[in-house]
Order: sequence, then structure tokens, then C-alpha cells
Amino acid sequence: MRSAIRFLSLAFVLLLTPGIALWVHRSEMTHLWWVVFATGMFTPPFLGLWYLVFGKAPVKSRWKRLGVTLIAFALLGFLAGQAVRYEGSTSGSSFPKFAWTWSRQDDRPIRTPIETVTTTRLIDLTEAVAEFADFLGPERDGTFEKPTFGTDWQSSPPEPVWRRPIGKGWSGFTVSGNLAITQQQIGDDEHVSAFDLTTGADRWTHAAPQTRLLLERAENGGAAMGGDGPRATPVLHAGRVYTMGATGIIHCLDLATGEEIWSRHLLRELGAVAQRWGMASSPLVLEREGLVVFSGPDRRGPSLIACDLVTGETRWTHEGSGGSYSSARLMEFGGVRQIVSIDYSAVCGIDPGTGKTLWSHGWPGTFPKVGQPIAVGGDRLLVTASYGVGSLLLKIQKAADGSFAVERLWKTTYLKTKFSSAAVIGDHAYGLDEGRLACIALADGKRVWKNEKFGFGQHLLFGSTLLVQAESGEVIVGALGPERFIESGRLPALSSMTWNPPTVAGRLLLVRNDLEAAAYLLPAP
Repeated sequence: MRSAIRFLSLAFVLLLTPGIALWVHRSEMTHLWWVVFATGMFTPPFLGLWYLVFGKAPVKSRWKRLGVTLIAFALLGFLAGQAVRYEGSTSGSSFPKFAWTWSRQDDRPIRTPIETVTTTRLIDLTEAVAEFADFLGPERDGTFEKPTFGTDWQSSPPEPVWRRPIGKGWSGFTVSGNLAITQQQIGDDEHVSAFDLTTGADRWTHAAPQTRLLLERAENGGAAMGGDGPRATPVLHAGRVYTMGATGIIHCLDLATGEEIWSRHLLRELGAVAQRWGMASSPLVLEREGLVVFSGPDRRGPSLIACDLVTGETRWTHEGSGGSYSSARLMEFGGVRQIVSIDYSAVCGIDPGTGKTLWSHGWPGTFPKVGQPIAVGGDRLLVTASYGVGSLLLKIQKAADGSFAVERLWKTTYLKTKFSSAAVIGDHAYGLDEGRLACIALADGKRVWKNEKFGFGQHLLFGSTLLVQAESGEVIVGALGPERFIESGRLPALSSMTWNPPTVAGRLLLVRNDLEAAAYLLPAP
């Protein structure tokens, strides 16, 4: 009997970590790989305990050997702690990345040469560029009516325009005239920066000194895992730039010069701190109301704060259940124009003039909700998330008395978008399901197909053409449909982990990550 227990317990200790790894793989929840890592760390102590109980050497010898082994492991752990430095995640799976402590910690000085391509094949960029003034485009959903560029990149590959170093951050680009606007972290200062669209050169920068996510959030608060720097994409309106930084500072700047018009540390005024992974929501401009809406802190404090476009003064607040990492959208249901916001634990419809709740549907879960709410037909709304939260299809209808009723049609874990949003074509929805491109049926939320792994990147949809910014840095384009995704081109645009959304301004493709930025001229349609 003892021999059987001895064998089974050893098998349990040795197979525990591989078994949990298999379970995580089959569950398709990549954030649970931390469980595998943690279990693996406990395997040596478990083996030591097993040896202490079942070893055949005399008890005194077992204790002695175990003590020496534990001291050796503790010493190795101490030396490893002194030799390596934690530098966040290797990918969206949250698996840790380490570097030698004696290696340089890259704070990326940006005053280094810019690679500008000069070739007679490049046409005048002013003829090829269009405005791209908002996060993920004018509807803030990453969806456009048709391609503004050619998709056969085998015959007509994109042409490089410029490439340059850039500070840390996951912000995207917005474009107006000859300016490309983004946010970046340089040392301990957070910057809103404008680059020349044709050369990549600095045009202006606005710095917020001693403003840095990792100065405010403790390492064990999770911020370091998600990387440093600002996350939200600037929004352009009427010659002004509206931004929200990672710690909750909001700016209104002159688009031409970068001069400050007004600025507030919104979260500090509320007595709150930044969300665990940093403030990531892009401002929402309400031109009719003369307002710009910002996200609030999670759990404690208002979900949304509306400020005057001209003065920056608060006009209304929406309490909700706290802010999220998604960006509010202006939509219409039941003929009523409204803000649709994904709060910390609910999806809400909000009156844009007053901030009052029109409807709310609970969507609990302590994990981040990042994806944009996506309209499906005239009365349905698709919201997607990862981490096991589950994606929902909601039906939103207006009653005769003016009130709204919200019905959940289905919930699924077959479309788990972590940093990106879903895309809808007809009766199907598509997205990066835990890093793999997937298709589900909108009728019931069931999976239709799931194939190529692009990682935790981003994408834009042009008609039925999908442009994917892969997490690896590559950009892929192809035809999307309920049968499959047919790739028609691939561009090695960047070469390291990329979570930033791409920008397609006419035929100009702008991409960046926390290391470099680049511009490409896409072929003519």
C-alpha cells in the first residue's frame, strides 16, 4: 500500500504542472498561463516534501539533504533576483519578461536619426492622405465602408516612407493635414507629440513633467506587466487635440503648435488614482453639446466625466459602476442618440446632454473590458471581452413610454477579444479570439471557424477586407468571410511586440509600438 501511495504521489507532483498547462491550453484562456508558472515554482518544494516523507534514506539524512537543497534553491533564487530585472509581459498572454540587471534599461532617447525614404515611385503624399481624427476612425469601431488602398500586396507592395524611434506607450496615431499625433513616454515625462507626416520629423511636443504610470502605480499593482507610457489615442477636433494620459491628466492643445489651451489632472481632482493598467480610453467629442467626455477611475468614482470643449470645466458626470478600458461611442437605439459606454461592470446607454442613464445591463467580472461596443443591425449591440468574462449580444428596444428594455440574446466564450474589438459583416462577427482570428455566428454565438494566430494585436475592417496589426509587428491584409480568411499580403512593418492600433489615413499606413514608428504608402485601389 505504501509503495502505491509513494508512486502515485510522485506521479501527481511530476504531472501537476504539465496537467495544468494542458488544461490552460484547452480552456483557451491565455491569462491563466501564470497559474502554470506559479505551479512550476512550487514543484521543487513539493518534491522536497515528497522526499522527506517517502525517501528511503534515514530520517536524519533526509532532513539534512532537504535543508541543504532548500538553502541552495534559496541562494539561487536570491542570485537570480539580483541578476534579472522584470520588464513586463512577453506578449498579451501575460507571461513575464526578464532582462539582466546590468543591461541598459531603455528609456529611448528620441533625438536619433530618422530613416526617411526618398524614391521617385512615391507620389505626392498630400494626394494620398486623408483625415483620421478619432480613435479607430470616425465611428470609433475600426470599420470603414470600403478599402482606400489596393489589397494585392504581392504585385504592389507597400512602400516605406519613414521610420523613427519613439517613446514607450500603446497610443495610436490620429492624422490631420501634414501632422500625425500620438502620445509617448520619454523618461519620467509624458508627451503628446506631433510628427511630420511625410518625413517623421518632430513638429512639436507637449510634455507633462514627472508624469509616468510606473511612478504612480506600484509594481505589484499590475502596471508594469502591461508596460509603461500612455495608452489612449489623441482625438482631433476643430483645430484642437484632446488627450488623456495614463495617470488621468487630460489636455486640450492647439493642433498647429501644441500650445496648451487647458489641462486638468482629472483623477487627482476626484481623489482617485489611475486604473490598474493605466487610463486607456480615448476622449469622446460631442460637437452638438460642445462637450468632450473622459473615462473615470474603475470601481470608485464616476464612469464618465463631460467637460466643456472650450474651457475644460465639468458639465456633468455619469456615476455608473466605474470606468473601463473601452472608449465610449456615440450611437443610436430606438431613434435616440446616446453615448454607449462599457463601464466597470455594466453596459450603459447615456444621455449625451445630461449624463443620465437611459438603460443599463449588468456585465460583471473583475477583469479588464477593452473592446469597443459594436452595433449589429438596428437594435442589437455586441460587446466582447477575454479573461473568461464572456461576450454578449444585447437587444435594445425603446418602449412606448420612452423607456428602454435590454435583453441578453446570448453569451459566448467563442469570441474572446483581449485588447482589440470585434468586427461585424452580415450575420457573422470576427475578432482575435485569444490571439487567433475567429468567426462566430451572430444567430447563436457559436464558433464557425478559428485559424491563424496573429497574437494580441489590432485590426481595421474595410468592407470585407481585414487589415491586421499582428502582435509580432507584421501587418497582414486579406479577404474576410464566413468560410475563411484569405490573406493577400503581408508587411514586416515592425519587429517587436505591438499592441497599438494601426492608422490608415487614405493610403498612408501609420504603425507604432513602444520602440519605433513607421509610415508606409499603400498601393492604389
